[in-house]
This record gives sequence, structure tokens and C-alpha cells, in this order.
Amino acid sequence: MIPQRRFTPRSAEDMTEKLEKLIAANEALKNEIAQRIAAQERSDSIALISEENPNPVLRVTIQGHVLYANGPAKMLLEFWNIDIGDPLPDEWCRAVVEAEKKQTATERELLCHDSFFVLTLQPVVDADYVNLYGRDITKRKETEEQIVNFDDLTGLPNRALFQDRLKQVLGHARRTGKLVAVHLIDLDHFKDINDTMGHDAGDALLKGIGERLLGCVRTSDTVARIGGDEFGVIQVEPNNADSIAILAQKLLKSLEQPFKIDGHDVHSNASIGITIFPDDAEKPEEILRNADMALYHGKGENRGTYNFFVTKMNDEVQRRRAIEDDMRAGLERGEFVLHYQPKLHIRSNRITGMEALIRWNHPQQGFMSPAEFIPVAERSKLIVPIGEWVLREACARNKAWTDAGLGPIKVAVNLSAVQIHETDLTATVRGVLEETGLDASQLELEITESLAMRNAEATIELFTELSEFGVSVSIDDFGTGYSSLSYLKDFPIQRIKIDKAFIDDIGSDENPGAIARAVTTIGHSFGMEITAEGVETEDQLTFLHSLDCDEIQGYYFSRPLPEDQLGEFLKNFEETEAIRLSR
Repeated sequence: MIPQRRFTPRSAEDMTEKLEKLIAANEALKNEIAQRIAAQERSDSIALISEENPNPVLRVTIQGHVLYANGPAKMLLEFWNIDIGDPLPDEWCRAVVEAEKKQTATERELLCHDSFFVLTLQPVVDADYVNLYGRDITKRKETEEQIVNFDDLTGLPNRALFQDRLKQVLGHARRTGKLVAVHLIDLDHFKDINDTMGHDAGDALLKGIGERLLGCVRTSDTVARIGGDEFGVIQVEPNNADSIAILAQKLLKSLEQPFKIDGHDVHSNASIGITIFPDDAEKPEEILRNADMALYHGKGENRGTYNFFVTKMNDEVQRRRAIEDDMRAGLERGEFVLHYQPKLHIRSNRITGMEALIRWNHPQQGFMSPAEFIPVAERSKLIVPIGEWVLREACARNKAWTDAGLGPIKVAVNLSAVQIHETDLTATVRGVLEETGLDASQLELEITESLAMRNAEATIELFTELSEFGVSVSIDDFGTGYSSLSYLKDFPIQRIKIDKAFIDDIGSDENPGAIARAVTTIGHSFGMEITAEGVETEDQLTFLHSLDCDEIQGYYFSRPLPEDQLGEFLKNFEETEAIRLSR
């Protein structure tokens, strides 16, 4: 007989502990089985869905070997030149290891032929593989590229893409020994279109210009909108300079026909600067700089044409830069002065006006011709602070002469295109008059005929504002531009100045003084006074007196004088036989 084993309290506790462990182990096993089943179901589901998925799906081991690829993923395998069982390229193997280590999904982009993909690396819990899900983002990339590299308005490449393509073209040209030409195209007076017709019309014109330029080039060439009203053309592999010139002529000719905008014919002219690789330069930035030099050299001399870059332009540019730097310093150091040329009223034989003329006493070069530094000032926009200084100085000096009993007389100040179109001129003039205390009736503003006609409507509006508070306005160099009488009668101007060229004709032309006579008649019919510029002989004065011309200005009466000499001139002026005419 086997003796019965008696359970003690301690052994019962041991049994309970073991039972709990067994139960826990059983639960853990059940959970593991459930997870494996769920994982397998997910895997089976993914495998099923992936065949129907239009995007690539890959499964790779954690070492990067391909276990599975659906149909769309085959293009990736072909791109990588691998097959099922082969490892991914090294960079992608490292990406798989990194994703598995972090146990987080990561994304990387892949350019496969002409398509962009985002590949999401998704680790699988308790599995020895990683899934890669691809998503085609080609359209998104194209949209991003369009935003970054193309001009919104014209659809043409922008400056950034133009420069990038230029680098590529130059790289190819270096290997092949071929030429490359760059044409920079700048529209003439485009701002006038915006001012007179509005920005919508200006935008329509830019789009039309882009389309016409595209129609002039080959598919291998590039047309881009560089910015504003400037376009660029990269001409690939021209045969010689003649073929480059032919394209430039074609580009200019394409813009000759008017553009139909809002029912109106809008005319647009352009200037082109051209540079050639490798003759002129080899680096992209140097090529663009040279083309820019050629462009503005042409615009300064003769708009509406094309100009090739020549080496001497470098010297000119360096000189212009030196002048610009010196002007900035000279303005601060007070190197600019004004000379004043008095004007004689013929009938009364009295000084009724004077023109303020800027002079620059350069510390090294002495007095520099305004013809040399004024164009630089206008191009660099330094004409704005310089012009404001001239206006303030002339008004202050005239006020001092008036207070000294030498007046009142008018002081005339010349205006540039930059001052008229790019500043609030009315506010500037009003502020200077208030600051100096000069009466508005003693200030006359001069604008050249060609500048006045460039944007007649806007100029009329501006001069109307100035006239409303008493400032006089005159048209300088009259007869040299292209005035329309229909516009002229609407201009709120008080004076026309006959250009010196037509005064020189008096006594030497077959029909002496014909233009001076016509201008005087027209001006008087519109109620304007007439001033003749450049009067140098008594014969000229006699003829002008016979025309009933109002004023003369020129060396016959007086040269431009420094302010101290003009003060003495005004004090000592008396009627003399030299300028007295029998009434």
C-alpha cells in the first residue's frame, strides 16, 4: 500500500504559483499566435492589394534584398538593373537598415528616368522585411519646377532657368568647340504703355512679345523673360557673326508690327545687346555682363537697333562706374555748383529769367562736361538726388537775389525723365518752394520736347498739377522732336524754347529762319511765349526781333555765370547800344 502524501500549506502555495505561470505562458502563446496570424493576414492583404496597386510596391529583407515586387515596381528594378533576390543599390540598402533600426516609416525621393517617385520605407512589426510603397509625384514636381523656373505671365523660362541653361549650353560648347550667342532684349519706353493704358495692357504686350520672339528661334535655342521688360535669347551653335546678326534683325523685325490690345494698335520697339562665346568671354556671368553692356551702349546711342559687345566697352563701363562713384562722393562733398545764364526779354530790354545749369568741379579733372556725367547720373538714378539739389539750390539762390532787390525774375531748372516718371515730382517741387520761401511764379521747369511727347497724357497731367500752384513750365529744344499739335495745345505750358540748331540757320539757310518763324507763330497762336536759345550774333537778334520773339538766351547776351558773377551782372546791368534795338 502506497502511503498517501500529505499536502502541507507550503506545497499548496507552490502549486498555485505554478498554475499562474502556466496560465500566463498560455496567454502569451495565444497572443503571439494571434499576432502572427494578424501579421500574415496583413502580409497576404498587402500582397493581394499590391498587384492591383498602380504604384510600385516592394518587399525587401532588412539587409536590402528584394523579396517581392508588384508589376509597377518592375520599372524600378529595371532602373536599378536588379531582379528579385538581388540587393537594392547601396544607398537604398542603408535606408532600409536605418528604417528598420528606428522602426519608423521614412520617405525618400527617386528620379527614375523621367518620373519622380516618393518611396516610403515601412518596417513591419516582428518581421524580417521592410515594405516599400512608391508614389508617383511627377506632376507635382513639374508644377514646382514651373513655379520655380518659369515666368508666370509669359510661360517662358525665368532668369534662374535661363542662367542654368546657359551653363549647360556653354559646357557643351566647350567640348564641341561651337559658338554660342546671347541676345539681351530690352523694350524701349515700355513704362509708357503701363502709364497710359494700364498694367493689364502692359502684361498683354509682354505675352505677345514673348510669343513673337519664340517664333523667331529654333527649338534648340532658349527664349526667356529675364525680368520686367527684358528678354534673353540663347542662340546655340550659330555659324558665324552674320548668322547671329540675322537672328537679331529677325527678332527686331518681329516686333515692328503693332500688337492689338483692347482694340488699340500698340507699337513696341526694342534694343538688343549681343555677346559671343568664346570670343568675348567664357564664364556665364561675364557673358551676361557683356551682353548687358552692349545693350545699354546701344540704347544710349541709338535705340531700336542691335549692338555687338566690343572690348572697348569694358573701358567705358569702368569709366562710367568711376564717374558714378565720384558723383556719389562729390554730392556729399559739395563739389557740384550752379552757373546761371541770363535771358533777355527783347521788347522790354530787361532780364526776366535765367537758366540754372549744373557744373561739377571734379577734384582731379576740374570742371567736367555735363554731357559726360549727366547720362551716367540718369542711368544710375543719381539724377534724383542731384536734380533735387539743383532745384533747392536754384530756388534758394533766386530767393536771396529777390530779397536783395534784384528781381523778381524766373529761374529755370531742367528736368530728366527719371525725375518725371519715377518720383513724386509735384510733392518735391512743393516741398522745395515751402522750404526756400521762393514764390512759385519765380520757378520755371524745363522738359525736352521728346521727353514730353514720350508719354504725353501723363506729362499733361503732371504739368497741370504743377501749374495749379503757380509754377511755369516750358518745352526745351522745340523742333527737334515729334510734337503733335493736338497734344501741344493741351499742354499747360507757358513757354517754348527754339533749339539752337534752328537759330544757327538764320543767315545761312536758303530759307533763313523758316523753322524759327513757324515755331514762333505756332507758339503765339497757343498763347505761349517764345525763347530762342543759342543766340550768338546781332543778325540773329535782329531777325528774332522781327518775328516778335519774346526772349533770347545765348553768348551774344551772356555766357553762363557763377552765382557771385551773376549777382554782380544783375546789379550792373544797363541797357547798351549793343542790345538796344530801335522800336
